[in-house]
Amino acid sequence: MHGLEQYLTDIIYNYRYAGLLLLLTCGMVGVPVPDEFLMTFSGFQTSLGRMDFGMTFFVATLGSFLGMNLSYWVGRKLGIPFLHKVAPYLHLNEKKIARAEHWFQRYGDRLIVIGYFFPGFRHFTAYFSGMSELHYGRYAALAGMGASIWALTFISLGRILGEHWHKIAFIAHHYLARGGVVVAIMVFLIYLYSVKRGRAIQQD
Repeated sequence: MHGLEQYLTDIIYNYRYAGLLLLLTCGMVGVPVPDEFLMTFSGFQTSLGRMDFGMTFFVATLGSFLGMNLSYWVGRKLGIPFLHKVAPYLHLNEKKIARAEHWFQRYGDRLIVIGYFFPGFRHFTAYFSGMSELHYGRYAALAGMGASIWALTFISLGRILGEHWHKIAFIAHHYLARGGVVVAIMVFLIYLYSVKRGRAIQQD
């Protein structure tokens, strides 16, 4: 493992749930933290009996949800100009912001749940949800659903794979980070389904 990854896993190893909660909350705000890597490691810790699976799942979901909510309210209160100002500190560039803004304006809240599985993309869905003033109740429901599915996926992988957890964590992060095409396909399919469903409702 690299120095940063070793340092972060040491935090979870020593502080367990508190460390996981803090790191995932920061990661969802946009701090460059390898979220999938940390959840997979936490899943591995549950296989060793050092952490409880149910508690780890709850804490990971809560941390992700809190971070996404913080990003939502930052976006809602401060808007796009603020995001452009802090982008360099969050390792975001203008091209990524413009692309994410375009996708969100076209497909809106359909991206909130899907976006969790793509590093760098999930942060934008939270900020743009706030900027577009998406109804908070709907946002919270979708963000909570996405957080629970995302956390359960990677914690389960870490528990199942045991000592090989780091291999799948690296592969997952490597390919998901380049999953823009997959996101586009999924969004397009959801869009087609929504249009088809809308027409069916109108006909009824």
